Amino acid sequence: MEDSFCGVWGNMREKYLREKNPELYAAMLEKGELEEYLTSYQKSYSKRAEKIFEELLLKRGISKELYEKDFLEWILETEKLEEEVKAILKKEIQK
Repeated sequence: MEDSFCGVWGNMREKYLREKNPELYAAMLEKGELEEYLTSYQKSYSKRAEKIFEELLLKRGISKELYEKDFLEWILETEKLEEEVKAILKKEIQK
């Protein structure tokens, strides 16, 4: 399983399980449940990341108008939001 890629969120969860709950990780791997679990986790957290990102865009006023007016500023702001979303979800994943 270590060589597979289950997306950003699935891989983050896999790493967490391997390091913090190795018994559960080993059991899921042995039963053949790990890949399906991580794939499902990836799908779920991808949707969650999109939702949080959209909410933050609205909250911070990062709009289509900014995109059209100052593309570089829009890029910088959206990159900050992506990092913020990643930090928020990383905390959730590591529970």
